[in-house]
Amino acid sequence: MLTRKNEATKVNRVTVKIMGEDYTIIGPDAPDYIRSMVQLFEAQVRQVQEAHGEAKLSKTQLAVLVALQMTDKYQKLSMEHEKMVKLIQEAK
Repeated sequence: MLTRKNEATKVNRVTVKIMGEDYTIIGPDAPDYIRSMVQLFEAQVRQVQEAHGEAKLSKTQLAVLVALQMTDKYQKLSMEHEKMVKLIQEAK
């Protein structure tokens, strides 16, 4: 996903609402894919808000906590992938 126009690649422009704010996402990914990513992000935001109960977190705090959760998931998947690649290479 890009946030700037890239002349070399066909780009799509999709306006989405994230945490109550409108954002225009520009990139080569299909609009439906971009919307699904936003839905996933919004679901994570709601989950973090619920987990913190009555605590009033700012949009920035929510976004940072969600980014950390998603980074954690990405890192664990990346390590798992590398482990599987290594096992496959050793099996050859």
